[in-house]
Amino acid sequence: MPASADNQRTEPHPATAGQRLTALLARGMIRALGRTLRLQPLGSEHLEQARTVSPTGKVIFAFWHGRQFGLVYAWRDRDVAVMSSLSRDGTLQGMILGGLGYHIVRGSSSRGAVRGLVGMIRSVRESRDAAFAVDGPRGPYHEVKPGVLYVAAKTGLPIVPITSAMRRARVFEKAWDRYILPYLFTRGVVRYGPALFVPEDADEDALIALTRELGQRIDAITQEADASVR
Repeated sequence: MPASADNQRTEPHPATAGQRLTALLARGMIRALGRTLRLQPLGSEHLEQARTVSPTGKVIFAFWHGRQFGLVYAWRDRDVAVMSSLSRDGTLQGMILGGLGYHIVRGSSSRGAVRGLVGMIRSVRESRDAAFAVDGPRGPYHEVKPGVLYVAAKTGLPIVPITSAMRRARVFEKAWDRYILPYLFTRGVVRYGPALFVPEDADEDALIALTRELGQRIDAITQEADASVR
């Protein structure tokens, strides 16, 4: 089967009028639903410690796909750099997140990867936090991709594992990322874990070990977050 036009793109897909309307409605829904949530931060000391030892006071957040609703709402309007793919979906995602106060860098691990990572490095050096859904853009589920480690190595910033959990939510089991959409007025947590540093001169074996370690840390705080809302 031939590759789709979206998969072959090397430039961002242009926005359509329909996407602009969809993005506007989605942003309104996220803000409205988010205002009803009771989100509690857990493990904030790990974030504070990471900022203390960071060369710029900024950090790189690393999380699993599917857990992002609580994170997107909690970190809105703070100019955090996030990467959005070059596809139609990426264009829509970029408009939604951009309207929620995120700094959008176009690219992904599949297309536009080099430009995307260079853009993330530039954004971090402009004194922004950054955030990576590390198993993106479409899996495999809970498998860390190397892009976040590359940015951490080039900038010296610590990687802070982060996750969210909701007491009552709909889980989209058929979606590859098991996306979690909280119900109105539910209680939730945003959980931070101990930071991970990536040496600039890390060799291949070290990067493989750090990739595995990062995944284990995200898994650990995700289990802790889920247990805390039961």
